[in-house]
Amino acid sequence: MTGRTPPSDDEDEQRETIIYQTEFDPTADTVSEAVIRVIATLINAGPTELVPLSEVIDLEALDALFGPKDSGIPRNTNGHVLFNYEAYHVRVDSSGQITVQQPDPEIDD
Repeated sequence: MTGRTPPSDDEDEQRETIIYQTEFDPTADTVSEAVIRVIATLINAGPTELVPLSEVIDLEALDALFGPKDSGIPRNTNGHVLFNYEAYHVRVDSSGQITVQQPDPEIDD
């Protein structure tokens, strides 16, 4: 684990700059695949060049939270997950939105 400050749930305390937002379709992709693609694009690297996402978050749990039920029916949830990956704060919302933020260097030092 790094010494980075975890992302905050408190909207008033968030001073990070949003550098990328996208949406994922849980019927077509897993959220873990979508996060890996976003980060790989941001750092101009191939997905296999990244630290495995499984080292920072449980992939099965992440995909289960935001993916469809076993029957294929979308989940009716309202929530989000925050985690750090590579040099970014990542927020995944149940609405299907992925927001990537660059941490404020003054906060993370």
